[in-house]
Amino acid sequence: MSKQLALSIAASVLAMAAYALLGTEAPGGALIAEGPRWSAHADASALPDLGQLLPTLQ
Repeated sequence: MSKQLALSIAASVLAMAAYALLGTEAPGGALIAEGPRWSAHADASALPDLGQLLPTLQ
């Protein structure tokens, strides 16, 4: 096993153990409870008519 893979596995196991032990009580947990401080909005135009997409169906 390569050294990088061993370090990656160790880091993953430590992160999972920390989450299992601390749960949502970890530092920064209050930020999650408050929710995001920004929002995103996306607009999309209406879909074209099926006849325009597939003229062979007409």
